[in-house]
Amino acid sequence: MTDKEFEIFIKEQDFIGDDFFETSFNFWFNDNEHIRTPFPEEWVYELSDEEKSKLDNEEIAETFEMILFNQAMELVKSEDEKITICYPFMPRVGDVVEDKEKGESTVIERELKIKDDEKKYLKLKLKPKKSTHEWETEFEVPA
Repeated sequence: MTDKEFEIFIKEQDFIGDDFFETSFNFWFNDNEHIRTPFPEEWVYELSDEEKSKLDNEEIAETFEMILFNQAMELVKSEDEKITICYPFMPRVGDVVEDKEKGESTVIERELKIKDDEKKYLKLKLKPKKSTHEWETEFEVPA
């Protein structure tokens, strides 16, 4: 599946709608058939205005993202998938990059390395569009 096909597939999914957080909140703070709320009623009613103002969507979304990425790490099947989850903004296999000297090249392999300085580096193997001579580069990734 290409990145474009995956992007279209994700946009077509409707498992997380606009009401996702509201539904979750309502479920856990109300009794639902055989599932009783584990939280005291006072938790909702006794929140001060200041505490309520701290419960914004951004904070909730960050927590959701943390859970999502932690669970994703449990599901990865390859080292390349692990790199993608840990460093989602880094170049991926199949991405086209532009190099001043070598021109347009496609990433064909990548590997995460830890060097003697204990810093992490992403090593890329690339195939230039106008040549058959593959080349490599590496750069430090954020901690």
